[in-house]
Amino acid sequence: MQRILLILLALAALPNLIIANGSLNHPQIKWRFETGAPIRGTVSVSNGKLYFGNSAGTLYCLEKVSAKEIWRFQTEGAIVSQPLLVGGKAIFQARDNKVYAIDAGTGKLSWSFQMEKPVPHTWGWDYYDASPVAHGSNVLIGSGDNNLYALNLQSGKLAWKFSTADKIRATPLVSGNKVYVPDFNGFLYVVNATSGEEEGKYETEGVSYYNKVYGWDRTSLISRPAMKDNQVVFGARDGGLYSIDARSLKKKWRFTYGSSWVGSSPTIDGNTVYVGWSDALAVSAVDMTSGKELWKFDGGSYFYSTPVVDEKHVYIGSFTGLVYAFEKATGRVVWKYQTEGAVMSSPIIEEGTLYVGSDDGSLYAFEEGDERMLAVYYPELRAQKEMISSEMISPYLEPLGYARLDTATLTTFMRDRIADKRQSSIIFAHQYMPRAVVGKEAGGSLLNQYMETGGRVVWLGYFPNYWVTNKDFNIVASNAQYSVDLLGINFDVNMDFGVYHARATPEGHNWGLPESFASLGSSILGGEGIVPLAVNEHGRVAAFWKPIGSMKGGCISFCSWHYMPIRQADLETIRKLAEHGL
Repeated sequence: MQRILLILLALAALPNLIIANGSLNHPQIKWRFETGAPIRGTVSVSNGKLYFGNSAGTLYCLEKVSAKEIWRFQTEGAIVSQPLLVGGKAIFQARDNKVYAIDAGTGKLSWSFQMEKPVPHTWGWDYYDASPVAHGSNVLIGSGDNNLYALNLQSGKLAWKFSTADKIRATPLVSGNKVYVPDFNGFLYVVNATSGEEEGKYETEGVSYYNKVYGWDRTSLISRPAMKDNQVVFGARDGGLYSIDARSLKKKWRFTYGSSWVGSSPTIDGNTVYVGWSDALAVSAVDMTSGKELWKFDGGSYFYSTPVVDEKHVYIGSFTGLVYAFEKATGRVVWKYQTEGAVMSSPIIEEGTLYVGSDDGSLYAFEEGDERMLAVYYPELRAQKEMISSEMISPYLEPLGYARLDTATLTTFMRDRIADKRQSSIIFAHQYMPRAVVGKEAGGSLLNQYMETGGRVVWLGYFPNYWVTNKDFNIVASNAQYSVDLLGINFDVNMDFGVYHARATPEGHNWGLPESFASLGSSILGGEGIVPLAVNEHGRVAAFWKPIGSMKGGCISFCSWHYMPIRQADLETIRKLAEHGL
């Protein structure tokens, strides 16, 4: 069944840079619309309707407010570009080598144009098709058959075509009566938009690599150019981010990280160029005047998604499925969100809502939510190492907006949330709750008051406060009954120690648990009001939620490491549990 996503986008002919009012500081999912196939193109909007395609060859039209599906149009090839909305039509190309013009209101075919078969490409990584752009009464579109076509908007008849020596996969840039056309043989052509005649071309360093064997592509231009103040900026697979004069075609500068491809199209904001890279596994900001690096984020992933900016942030997707928000001036990660597939679609932001597709087949809409109070308890003075959930948890969470708490600030945080009742979560990266929080007697503790007013605790170890420590945090005894009284759960002291295969329950899926994982032995006897999130191979509870109070408050228990080093996937699951539904 499809879930609904609201999507907004400026027209495809607009520049790469899209500025919107406000920034997303505390994002939450507004809508999610599932199509069942990867979404690598970008979305377009017009007259209250949303248009986008997927790799199954389906073009969707949704009602903007309700996201009700209005119509869909099926082609015979993947749609990996952005529709152009103009003249009452949605115009796009598919990988069945056709250009389609669909009536934007009815979804009926107005016309189609058959292109030639695409030429072979030796080195793969041929992910995108060129999106169409409008000029006068024509639509201009590059193709895999080495041609730039000018088609009449109303009839689809060929007005002219411009041929190059290789594929045209990058969306061209129209400026006045000139079209800047990147192609796979390493040239940026300048073409008269009315006649289709060549007016000039810029030769990148990659042209000299065209007939050489490196084991990978060192020539193609795959990014759409961006322009500001007579300066054209574009990326190449020869490793260069280029800036050239729009009239003379003379190089101003070339920025590089060696042989790494420029993965995305560049976005210009003010005097800064933002761009994603492939093998450099990075996003960077480059000074528009000097071509010098301003900052670099090492993301451990390819970045083919084109950045979008607002007043404060830069947003981009990654091959690892993450959507990032960076601080524009510094590159600091403000937040990130994990989708279930690579994010090769380029995000857009409109009126404070961010829209982006994923290879998981979904379109996501993010809107500003209430500020969530997120914290991780990791005091300087800690008990023995075996009581530390992982030394990696707090460093992972702090850059994502989690406040690090010690014993004093933990009690303050809980009291403040009891008073203001703001949504909050505390992740215990240390397996010990201080007496100031739980008291000598478990009943009526500050911890319980916190959870009863909607606070959430994420516990990442064995049953809480089973171990008794002295003033120096050395373990001196155990008290199983204290753990039972603290949460009203019958913990089993004689649990089945070891590592076991566990599977998420349907409720566990809702909270973000993986389908299966390696868990520590269960420590629960019976239900006692808990909601099982995962069950191990013995049929015992391996992860749970104990609802306490209202909303999504209470205690979450989960662990999938300890005998193994904690992994990135474990860290991301912990975060999902802390933030689910907030």
